[in-house]
Amino acid sequence: MNTRTLILITLVGVSALAATGVVAATTDSATASETTTVETTTGGNAPDPANYTRLYIDDSYRNLELKPGDSETVTVTVENGEDEAVDISPRVATPPTRSQPPVEADWLSIDGGETTLDAGESVEVDITVDVPDDAEIGDYSGLVAFTDETLRYPGRPPQPVHSVSVSVNVWEEPTVQLNSETHIYTHLQAGETISREIEISNTGEEAVPVNPQFNAENRVRHRPGGRTTLDRSWVTIDAPSEIAPGETDSVELAVEPPADAERGDYSATVDLGITDPARNSDNTYWQQVDLNFQVWTAPEEPFETSFSVSESTTNATLELTANQRRRAAERGQEASFDVTFVAPDGREIDADRTSLTDSGSVNLGAQRPRETTDGTYAARGSQQTFTYEIADPAAGEWSVQIMPQNTIDFGYEISRNEAN
Repeated sequence: MNTRTLILITLVGVSALAATGVVAATTDSATASETTTVETTTGGNAPDPANYTRLYIDDSYRNLELKPGDSETVTVTVENGEDEAVDISPRVATPPTRSQPPVEADWLSIDGGETTLDAGESVEVDITVDVPDDAEIGDYSGLVAFTDETLRYPGRPPQPVHSVSVSVNVWEEPTVQLNSETHIYTHLQAGETISREIEISNTGEEAVPVNPQFNAENRVRHRPGGRTTLDRSWVTIDAPSEIAPGETDSVELAVEPPADAERGDYSATVDLGITDPARNSDNTYWQQVDLNFQVWTAPEEPFETSFSVSESTTNATLELTANQRRRAAERGQEASFDVTFVAPDGREIDADRTSLTDSGSVNLGAQRPRETTDGTYAARGSQQTFTYEIADPAAGEWSVQIMPQNTIDFGYEISRNEAN
């Protein structure tokens, strides 16, 4: 009676077995139907691969995405790397771990069956996955074993050595869609209120419950000093109890920090609490609203800077640029500035704006905001430039006082034209 040792070698399997320690297994040809267990230990030397029969599998991990009622076939190539014949008998095996529900045996059919591979011979085995019409949405995992040999790690149940892992994600077209941007970043003045509407559409045949849950992240990023958290009382959520079939409704989120709130960056999330029967209940990220805002306080005194004017200066120009991209104010509250020039002799000159320029940028490759209706262009923000001029300024040291309105982010540039 001849005794031989079997092992499957894949790109992953070789290193795993070698790192684990000694592996020993014997399969008697007269009792090939019996399951043989490979025991591993934490010490000793790795076995010599020359002592083992080698089976090569081209891809031992297969991931499928199927709807209920769909099917798909994958082809696995098994090659005998030994100099003698090896018997294989494909069968459905139960995964050793149950982090996911197992693929039911009647979902899988194997075309290839039992066979004997001569030395150096390979065979293609077709594995077909048929998902029943009544299958539940979710992730499933299974194994197709080619021999009865198993591998046992300490503290874990035995698992097939010569196997292919089959993972199946069963999914359906979602019946609930969010039509609004769910990643919100904005500026907000302490004591003021902003609101955002999250539009929800239900294309399904049954009502969808809505139960928003607020989660404040216990952090705030700001200048050195005391650290605070986002208070739940700052946020108001107005939501319907459900979305009727074929209907569209909205959840309104309002944020109102008190007038004495600390300036800084705050973050919170709102889980809309929507149950979509066509989505995996374990995945709720799609209905999460990320709310990020920067609280700022209005200045009591204007910003002031100085500049020099020479005898040859014919005029001085001040350009103020306001970034509108993340301004919290509504569109009707445009940014503006109160500008006062102070002459060398102390005289104050209220400057009138001489021009206003709107500018922005467009990217044809960037992702568009969800609420965008145009199918091509992705606007990347806008800014306004305010221009103020002084003709024939007196030579000497000047200063300018700038009080911003409805903007917290602005730049300035002072230029002087000089005669030759």
